[in-house]
Amino acid sequence: MIRATLLLLSLLLLFAATPAAAQTEVHRCVGKDGGPVYTDQPCTNLGARSIAPPAASSAAAPEGTAPSTGLLCAQDMATLRVAVAQAFNRRDANRIGGLTLWTGYGSGGAVDNIRSLDSVVKQTLLSLEGDEADGIDAVTRIPGAGEASHHVHFGVVRESGCLWLRPPA
Repeated sequence: MIRATLLLLSLLLLFAATPAAAQTEVHRCVGKDGGPVYTDQPCTNLGARSIAPPAASSAAAPEGTAPSTGLLCAQDMATLRVAVAQAFNRRDANRIGGLTLWTGYGSGGAVDNIRSLDSVVKQTLLSLEGDEADGIDAVTRIPGAGEASHHVHFGVVRESGCLWLRPPA
């Protein structure tokens, strides 16, 4: 009886693990246009560059530097400003979403924020103001409203050696 129970338990554990093993690996890439690409194919098959974290190595990061995660992230304010400006130039709310640290937001909150950012990035960017301590204000011109401008405030946080935007309030 015990042997049959152990066999049944082993089979149940095997079947429980099967769906996880059947999932397709998602490859994170940067496309030829510089935009993010998520695919089930190797990045090189699409002419893209992988942004997967590098394999763990025994070499430690130089003292005073953050370990590389292999991900595209801003390590200083200048890089973050350029990335935000490029997202506005491309009218790409998803790129802003990729620069955002979504910790503490449910998936619905992130989706709603990206949808609202879609209308913001379609406006003409006039300036990016602020710093790491105070956050970044994206000042835009409202289409059809003459000289009227709109300010969207992003908090800035440092996490894992990178600077990230926080979603606008």
